[in-house]
Amino acid sequence: MGQAKLRGTFEQRAANAKTNARAQFPDSIQCNNCQAWLTEIEPLDIRGIPGMRLAGGAVCAGCAHTTWVLDGTPEALAGMQGYLDDAQDEEAKIGFVKKPQA
Repeated sequence: MGQAKLRGTFEQRAANAKTNARAQFPDSIQCNNCQAWLTEIEPLDIRGIPGMRLAGGAVCAGCAHTTWVLDGTPEALAGMQGYLDDAQDEEAKIGFVKKPQA
């Protein structure tokens, strides 16, 4: 039997990976547009983006604005901000949140 099957079904492994990825984010972030508190942060796959350690987004139910959570080197963050600026046709707003304590 393969090692992956010993860790559970594909669905169980996928759910576990999502839980582990979500644990790296703060419990909540504040919407950059209306300041509502957002708790549904979806991790993004950042494999292949040198210098990025963490990326995720949360869509505000109240105003439909996407607030991003990013962590990485200054160069990687600048590149990601440029990408988000282009993708959303507006300048991404920048804010800071303390990292969760392990």
